[in-house]
Amino acid sequence: MISADPDEPLHVLDLPQIYTKPSGTELLQTLDLLTIKPRSFGCSAHEPIKGRAVDPTGLTRYLTSIIASPLTWLDTDELREAIWDAAAARLSERSGRTAMPAMSRVFGIPTSWGEEFTLTLHEPSLTSDNLGMKTWVSSYLLSQRLNSLLDSTPELVPSESTTPVADCTLRALELGAGTGLVGLSFAALRGKSAKIHLTDLPEIVPNLSHNVALNVELLTKTAATVTTGVLDWSVSPETPPSSEEQYDLILAADPLYSPSHPQLLVDTITVWLSRGLDARVVLEMPLRDAYLPQVQELRERMGKLGLAVVEDGEETGYDDWETADGGAVAVRCWWSVWGWSEKL
Repeated sequence: MISADPDEPLHVLDLPQIYTKPSGTELLQTLDLLTIKPRSFGCSAHEPIKGRAVDPTGLTRYLTSIIASPLTWLDTDELREAIWDAAAARLSERSGRTAMPAMSRVFGIPTSWGEEFTLTLHEPSLTSDNLGMKTWVSSYLLSQRLNSLLDSTPELVPSESTTPVADCTLRALELGAGTGLVGLSFAALRGKSAKIHLTDLPEIVPNLSHNVALNVELLTKTAATVTTGVLDWSVSPETPPSSEEQYDLILAADPLYSPSHPQLLVDTITVWLSRGLDARVVLEMPLRDAYLPQVQELRERMGKLGLAVVEDGEETGYDDWETADGGAVAVRCWWSVWGWSEKL
């Protein structure tokens, strides 16, 4: 059991021991405690990043024991590999790591009933051609807001019947899911009352599917149904989806980073969003100066499609890049909930 006193240095015997067969979540949380962390999305511009002090005595042997263990009691190969990778990274960091490699991050997802869910996401090492494999601040902010959106009045995707919305099976789609933070957060919060399909481009989906498997323990606990697949906004489906194949809810975070994206995004929403009374689109995007014209174009195209803002607002997050003086990069973001204007 890890000591609850944050000022007391951790000893290797305080950590979950392999012979006790701890859960994958426990091991990943422990390895996360031992990480040389990137800046948190939630910290202010001047807030230092604080890690828990660790007594180095025996730590190398502890990490090596995790790498050497077959971890046979865990449910998936993806979960075992994530733990081995994390333990190897901790050893590497203690050997003088000079650049951030691929990593597994742990995110806390708040709920309306006071519990916090834990999600683990793998992010490959960042290069110019795989930015979709990075978790961005707008995704983090939307994942933190989802529980209040789901419980807001009027409720997100309200039911036309007298059956409580929590008892209804909701079909949801995430566009440009990236590492899957938003979609997996939604799945955990809605549990068995919803089915969500996470989509992105072909080069992104393998890591997205990996992250779904990585969170098998939480998804099993909440009875969530999650699938993944390729959805290229520039390619129209050969056969238009039927009303039963369309989605009650579409989620998208940080979807605009090309002049063509406003039209492509709205065209995709046109195809896949249900025309029902309950249909909603939930968006969150950074208001970066270079992309403000695209945000305005998106608003105009959504209006022409017949969608209107039900609820929206602005908030500021701090991306995990750093400025030259070591401060966090503040990012102003706009979140919005949309519904069919003639049915609101």
